[in-house]
Amino acid sequence: MSELSNSERHELLERIRELSSPMEPEPTQEIPVLTKLDGIRAIVFDFYGTMFISGTGDTIVEAPGEVETDAFEKAFKTVFPALEDQPDPQTGVDLYQRAISDLKEKKKQEGVDYPEVNILEVWENVLGQLRQAHPDLPENPDSALLKRMTVEYEMRENPTWPMPDLRETLDALDKTVMLGILSNSQFYTPRIYEAHYGTLPSQDVFEVNLCIWSYEEELCKPSLDFHKRLKRSLMDHHGLKPEQVLYVGNDMLKDIYPAAHFGFKTALFAGDN
Repeated sequence: MSELSNSERHELLERIRELSSPMEPEPTQEIPVLTKLDGIRAIVFDFYGTMFISGTGDTIVEAPGEVETDAFEKAFKTVFPALEDQPDPQTGVDLYQRAISDLKEKKKQEGVDYPEVNILEVWENVLGQLRQAHPDLPENPDSALLKRMTVEYEMRENPTWPMPDLRETLDALDKTVMLGILSNSQFYTPRIYEAHYGTLPSQDVFEVNLCIWSYEEELCKPSLDFHKRLKRSLMDHHGLKPEQVLYVGNDMLKDIYPAAHFGFKTALFAGDN
């Protein structure tokens, strides 16, 4: 978890709330296929598109171009309102996407199959390049500014909202099984949960050692190594075998395939088109 001061935490949570608005899942017309499973002692969820409705279905993926440029323009004006010469939004988005691509490629060259980037490093890179044409931008942006820029952009580019009945579902399950999260994420992902429910997932109904975030592991789905860390944590901390665990996700490639590879029981959530 990226460390936040109390003031940073309060500000970021407030901005997440202000930039969030109710959404409803789009019906998929899929007919549920439900099989009774015996011996399940833990349920592990994906975050985006499963627990939370997501505008793009995941973190740092390509949204429609006009969404990205609009998000960049509004985020930049919010964080740097005194900057008279605002950067071209399309240029900013291009630099953002290139920074992500370059950082991932560098890690792939080091042997990581599905690397996760540090989004703060991405924004530091973007602001550094923009400063060449906009010298009034800060030369060495601090962590607080980078986090604010991240939230201002990401919550516009990929809006989120809890799935219907999520709270009730988690509270009911918590009475009978252990709960966990394995998800592609950035530092703000657990904060989205906190913004809605008043506490971090690991301080709520989820086991702290079963909250496995890609930004902390520097790996993302569908890496088998990422899911392997869940398998190891379940065994080391709780003595659970994969067949005693149900993994719930909305993506066949990123969620169901790697979970099934290690012997987890799986449930494809097809509740949002």
